[in-house]
Amino acid sequence: MPLRREPLERREDLLEEFDANVVKLEKLLAECDEKTLGEEWTLRNGDHIILRQPRALALRTFGVSHMVHHRAQLGVYLRLLDIPVPGLYGPSADEEGK
Repeated sequence: MPLRREPLERREDLLEEFDANVVKLEKLLAECDEKTLGEEWTLRNGDHIILRQPRALALRTFGVSHMVHHRAQLGVYLRLLDIPVPGLYGPSADEEGK
């Protein structure tokens, strides 16, 4: 049975957890070398192996690319709500008045 947790109710709690996870990730990345990134990473569901690939590929696919995907989704939601899209990777067209 998958582990479930209670949702964070307060914005402050969410931001605190996010900031703590950023610190953990930065520490892990700083300790990582090419040898570690070349080692095999395994995605499992219990004893069932779903996927095996080098850690670097898993980091890029499940970390970076997934984050970019969700930032793009956020932009779509903001546009649908007629909310100006903030710059995510530099100034946005909304911020530039275009």
